Amino acid sequence: MDSDYALWLIGWAYVLANTGRVLSYLPQIATVWRCSDGARSISLLTWTYWAFSHLTASLYAGIVIDDWKLLAVSLGNLASCTTVVLITCLRRRSFRRRTAEAAVAGHPRRQTGRGEPSPRLT
Repeated sequence: MDSDYALWLIGWAYVLANTGRVLSYLPQIATVWRCSDGARSISLLTWTYWAFSHLTASLYAGIVIDDWKLLAVSLGNLASCTTVVLITCLRRRSFRRRTAEAAVAGHPRRQTGRGEPSPRLT
């Protein structure tokens, strides 16, 4: 096999395999989107680190070696990991807000603002 052809074949195998990898993030993104418990099982440290590593790969591909295939794949991975991080943060903020509202609503007596408790209205 010609070495140029082998390099071409390896390059396109990389693009195809990693395009599939980018698409494989979609089930995780959908799962986090539907999550109602604040996405507690998602490690923000891990996903943020992965996003950072894809950012550095994107910079390396675009600036250092000028490889558009690596750049495209790295940007897809970066976008996917960043999406998981952002949705997780939104879900956690929403969960904290709902939990705090439920705690206030479940409190037996609330202050009226005049220094006296008001009767619970339910």
